[in-house]
Amino acid sequence: MMLWRRLGRLWRRWRDPTSTGEPQTLRLVCAPQAPWPSWHPTKGADGTMMLQIVVELEVTNRTDRDIRIVWARLHDHATEQTVFTVGSHRGGRFTKDYPVRPHMRAHLMAMFFVKGRRYVPGQAFSDLIILGDDEGNEHRLKIGVRGR
Repeated sequence: MMLWRRLGRLWRRWRDPTSTGEPQTLRLVCAPQAPWPSWHPTKGADGTMMLQIVVELEVTNRTDRDIRIVWARLHDHATEQTVFTVGSHRGGRFTKDYPVRPHMRAHLMAMFFVKGRRYVPGQAFSDLIILGDDEGNEHRLKIGVRGR
């Protein structure tokens, strides 16, 4: 009997994810027509080997207020430095504190610098990108990263 109750709960969550709690304020997807998330070997200012991970996302605001992305990080890779910009559309004007307007989309480009060389050239891996907004909420998206 317990199995059927768990299956029913799982089914309801899958059919209507907003019923499991508070609805998400931001929706994250990989940006259409953007290059696939990728990594490149690079060197730090002190000459150490690093990975530069580049990710382009499309962020959709589902609320009635502006939301600002204030930080970004990766779950499985400790980063030395993170740089990100937000703009109204791909190829448009980008700034670090550009708000995601209510019920609109914005384009986010993030670069993560990870110390050490963990992968051979061309090897792919996956990670979880986590974005934080100005209200303290976290927004997550699992990404696949290709090596170049």
